[in-house]
Amino acid sequence: MNGRGQDIFPATAVFNSSASVMGGQGVLVKYGVKAASATLTGGITALSGTFDTVGVSTITVSSITTTGAGVVFSTNVYFTNGFVDMQGNILRGLTAPLTGDAAATKTYVDAILDICALGSAGTADIVAGKNADIDCDGVAEAGAMAAQTLAVSTDEVKAGVYSATWLSAVDADLAAANIRSGSNIFGKVGTFTSGATAAEGDIVSGKTAGVNGAMITGTLTTQTLNPANDTVNEGVYAATTLHAVDADLAAGNIAVSTIIFGITGTYTGDADATAADILNPKTAYVSGVKLTGSITTQSLSAGSNNVAAGGYVGTTLSEVDADLAAGNIKSGTAIFGITGTLTTAPPAPGVGGTWLLVPGNSSLGTMDFYVQKYEAKNVSSLPTSQPSGFPWVSITQTEAKNRCEALGPGYHLLTMQEAQTISRNIEAIGWNWDSGSVGTGGMWRGHTDNSPANSLAADVTGDPDDDYYIGTGNTTPSIERRVHQLSSSEYIWDWSGNVMEWVDMTCTAGTGAGYWYNSATWIEWTDGNLSDYEKVRAGPSGAYIATHNAGRYYGCTTTGNAVGRGGVWSHDASAGVFTFDAYNAPSYSDTHIGFRCGR
Repeated sequence: MNGRGQDIFPATAVFNSSASVMGGQGVLVKYGVKAASATLTGGITALSGTFDTVGVSTITVSSITTTGAGVVFSTNVYFTNGFVDMQGNILRGLTAPLTGDAAATKTYVDAILDICALGSAGTADIVAGKNADIDCDGVAEAGAMAAQTLAVSTDEVKAGVYSATWLSAVDADLAAANIRSGSNIFGKVGTFTSGATAAEGDIVSGKTAGVNGAMITGTLTTQTLNPANDTVNEGVYAATTLHAVDADLAAGNIAVSTIIFGITGTYTGDADATAADILNPKTAYVSGVKLTGSITTQSLSAGSNNVAAGGYVGTTLSEVDADLAAGNIKSGTAIFGITGTLTTAPPAPGVGGTWLLVPGNSSLGTMDFYVQKYEAKNVSSLPTSQPSGFPWVSITQTEAKNRCEALGPGYHLLTMQEAQTISRNIEAIGWNWDSGSVGTGGMWRGHTDNSPANSLAADVTGDPDDDYYIGTGNTTPSIERRVHQLSSSEYIWDWSGNVMEWVDMTCTAGTGAGYWYNSATWIEWTDGNLSDYEKVRAGPSGAYIATHNAGRYYGCTTTGNAVGRGGVWSHDASAGVFTFDAYNAPSYSDTHIGFRCGR
């Protein structure tokens, strides 16, 4: 930076241009003085300190202030050929005194001939095409700093001078949409998320994310597990453990050896066994306590049917007792899974009139037995099976049992199982159906139309079984036939109708196995209340009703009532082979109730 003024000093003054400069940047002063209160131009920012000159007294410069135009001196300052730094220190002394400078108070013309500011710039620091005096020799040097521009093809920034611009103006691809989301390149924050597959349902509700350049808000609900159920709803869950959610998910609450979500159970508290339930000398854990069994190992003996409490080795009863065989068991009877084949009939009755041998029925638990062919007649107070005479009636169930047993050992009032065996036998014989075919039409019903209104005697002339309708006023074909045929081809009289017959049974009212439905009116055997027990024990095997002349059911109105069967001469459609009546007590008697014995 240069300031130029008028040269007022004598021509004999010398300027040593070859002297070295001590220090850095400074001001070259040529042949000048500066008066008090004058302004030193040329860009000097400060002057202070003591100046020593050759042949001139020491000049102290102080109280120097700066104005907008330069530096103001408060006293006269004498400058001769020399350099002064920016703090006012002399950098190079004078080579010769100025003419006429002996007096310190001498006033000179106020002028600066030449002031040059030295800097650190070189030609490489000055723009090419421009020049500047960089060494204060009065000659301007040409700048060598090249002018440069940025190129979109490279990220190189070459040394030089650049015109003001924006990087995004040079390369338009420097834009947020082309920069990875979250990255900041030269002030451009990226939003690029191409290839992202997330949707609102994949982002937590209330949170946002840039997806393919668009900002979306999540809808994925924050969920929590509920110990009250095992439902895991779709959503986001905070880190936890299932045990923390439900403290009951613990080893002590899980069955021993069972693993639930990594927790192995130890619980055995639901066991209820005691030592007496465990075979000795075996052990078991019960509610976490180890028990030694006390059950004794036992064995069966063929000489006794006693089964002592204890543990048994696997076997079969027939291995223990070889006599447990079908040939030793009554035909129709099953003992421990072995059905008997022994068909030896009981001894033929020697008293009580005419008897029939009836084949046993294993499903009903009967073997072959004898039954009186006719309803019992009172012959010298003994129940006698004969065609003549009227049935023995007006007798209680209790008395009927006593009268049959009075015949001798093995004689008894006919049982319900025996009566059912006879009825099922009759049901399966076509001769007993008015059509001649089982299940078609109806079975013979006997004297049941109340004409005459009393009981009848059987056929007493010629062939005892050739007059099926005797006393009924009916002839063939008629449902009033009084005779039924057994599978043995024997004929039994008045099995249906004439008089009701006591059997050796009392009932227990109720429902289910062992109980008899308590209907207080006649109902059909197809009634659903009879299907669980009654129909098997006393009803037909087929779905037969009154129109088949099968008879009807009158319930066990009171537990302990006696059972009568077959119907009465006046029962009409309610009478039949399977008629069952449990209405009366064992002590009841009437003119329409009789009985017959078995053996």
